[in-house]
Amino acid sequence: MQQDNRRKVRQLSSEYMEKQTLLEEQRLRRKKGLIRRLSVFAIIFSLIMGVAGVTLYQQHTSIQAQKEENRQMEEELQLMEREEESLKQEIEWLHDPEYIAELARRDFFLTKEGETLFQLPRSSTSD
Repeated sequence: MQQDNRRKVRQLSSEYMEKQTLLEEQRLRRKKGLIRRLSVFAIIFSLIMGVAGVTLYQQHTSIQAQKEENRQMEEELQLMEREEESLKQEIEWLHDPEYIAELARRDFFLTKEGETLFQLPRSSTSD
């Protein structure tokens, strides 16, 4: 009799147990599918975020370069405006006969009537 007690317990095959087993297998398959879908979604999301990050960085550096170029152009514009003002002033002076006479005396050693021109020797600095 002891051998009879040691017999393996036989599993009952009932419809309920089969249903539960199938439901458990379906849950496991759904869970695996969900994990796969979430993994693919995470990879795609990471790629999109990476591309967006690189694009933003490139745009940022491009904007900074354009700002620097704009600043340089503004400085150049201010310089040219100052030069334009000085040239306009020189044009006004060149319309003045007294200024022209002064230039002629200074640059070409011309004199007015009755003036005497004295040239002083240049002092040499290498003694």
